[in-house]
Amino acid sequence: MPRGSARPVVRPLFAQIEDLLVDRLRSGEWKPGEPLPSESEFAEAYRVSQGTVRKAIARMAADNLVVRFRGRGTFVASHTNEREHSHFFHLHRDDGTKDFPQSRIISCRRRKAGLDMTRRLHLDAGADVTVIERLRVIGGAVRAIETIMVPEERFRGLGAMRGEDLPNELYPLYETRYGVRVIRAEERLKAVAADAREAEALGVTVGSPLLEIDRTAMTYADVPVEWRRSRCNTEKHFYFSALR
Repeated sequence: MPRGSARPVVRPLFAQIEDLLVDRLRSGEWKPGEPLPSESEFAEAYRVSQGTVRKAIARMAADNLVVRFRGRGTFVASHTNEREHSHFFHLHRDDGTKDFPQSRIISCRRRKAGLDMTRRLHLDAGADVTVIERLRVIGGAVRAIETIMVPEERFRGLGAMRGEDLPNELYPLYETRYGVRVIRAEERLKAVAADAREAEALGVTVGSPLLEIDRTAMTYADVPVEWRRSRCNTEKHFYFSALR
């Protein structure tokens, strides 16, 4: 055997079936909220056992691609305001309670992507992006200022929307209007100092410590579709994420 050669990797059959089903989801064959064919139908179509299909679908459910209901079947997962709040918003009050955040739009505009945007969103140089700036209000007080950046190519016309037409939670809008489903996100946390604009918006002094939540949201095949940077006043809140 030649030096340094690697043995071929053979993927388990259930993983191959999972790949085929995810490809069909990505192509839009089944829309969010629609039911999938039964496990027996998939088994017959792919000429595998029903147990193999069940394992493939279980992995998809673990990745929040589908939702299974006893007695009803398996459905393509879809975003709701409640799901976005529970899965992607992690600020809690110091007493442990969690409020539903509201939004105040500062601006929504189209512009050319800078170097950081092209790198984070895997865009070509000079690509257009839509940038949304907004305040996040929790319990009646402004607790975060957010900058949200998305590729114009995927979200055509978003930059022309008026602030009052933008919903409080954006992932359901991405899904229903643009057919872009956020599958997962990666977040980086960092302590930063408030600049003058942030200090005024959040009611703190310049230089006050803020929690920066830097998130990249991805669709199928880990393709980035949104870069979001939130600067948060955590004087009365903390960031909570359960690890499994």
